[in-house]
Amino acid sequence: MTISKETLFTKIKDNLVKTLNLDPELITLDTNIVEDLNTDSISLMEFTLALEDEFGIEISDEDAEHILTLGQVVDYVSEKIN
Repeated sequence: MTISKETLFTKIKDNLVKTLNLDPELITLDTNIVEDLNTDSISLMEFTLALEDEFGIEISDEDAEHILTLGQVVDYVSEKIN
């Protein structure tokens, strides 16, 4: 079953808000996870692990380094699961 990018965005946004205790109004597809949200390496690792658990995927360290925005996270997860 294919999951739409809109559904993925909602799930990933909810995960990010819960994991990093953020205001959901701050999160868009263009949000830079590190720069816009001042995410440190530990929080970023927690978010990555939460995504892996929720979607049953593995995100390599190399891939994670190149994913900057929430839109890129949505695209990456979509490619992995669809």
